Amino acid sequence: MATTNSSRIEAATRLYVGKTLTGEQIKFAVRQMFPDETAACYPSDCAFTLKADGTLQPRTNTQHTDKSEGVLAYKGTDAFLVMPTDKIYRKAGNTRGRGTAIPKSDEQLAKELAVLANPVASSKVDGKVQKQPAANA
Repeated sequence: MATTNSSRIEAATRLYVGKTLTGEQIKFAVRQMFPDETAACYPSDCAFTLKADGTLQPRTNTQHTDKSEGVLAYKGTDAFLVMPTDKIYRKAGNTRGRGTAIPKSDEQLAKELAVLANPVASSKVDGKVQKQPAANA
């Protein structure tokens, strides 16, 4: 099943609602959740402006007219706030699938947050993801 950029980001970030993540951390989470996905991941495309009332609005005219959904709030250069599901900007009548995450324990969530805080390079060997320390770590 084909997925959109915003639906992959939404699904991969449900465990990090309320956290501010970098673009690389979001891309890492998407790669972990969708290891076989070949499409590129663009966090800034689904990062909208957070208004004072807590709602999101498109940052550009393109975001307003295309199928982008505001899954993230743009906080500044390479800083994105993961929005709760009920605050995500969705176009009226949009019937595309919503991202869902498998519930995880607090311990598993803590491990994943630690990985996101210290990303590693990964590669596939025999269909299995092999993690290696990042070159600049």
